[in-house]
Amino acid sequence: MEKVALRISRLPNEAAGLRKRLPFTVVDRQQLVLESALPPEAPLNDHLVWIWGVLKLERRYLKSLQSEGAKFTVVAPFRSGGVEIQPNGAELLHLLGVTLTIGAK
Repeated sequence: MEKVALRISRLPNEAAGLRKRLPFTVVDRQQLVLESALPPEAPLNDHLVWIWGVLKLERRYLKSLQSEGAKFTVVAPFRSGGVEIQPNGAELLHLLGVTLTIGAK
């Protein structure tokens, strides 16, 4: 089963993505990728809360990447039975202007 991941693409240059080390991130095809450490079967909202917990103290750095043109997307695998996003999960999406993509790579 695929993992839920935050992908930061359209980095202005490789140095921009590496000038500050974000916890748990790796560089993959010129994107910063943060995969949730939760089990894949955990609810999507829990994954969003986990990712936000890792990143919320880095908002200034993340906003500087966005001002330089970076795009933030959370990619989640499709799951039958529906998806429920609660306010604590939506906080990541709202405060960082993250696009949520379900079922696409």
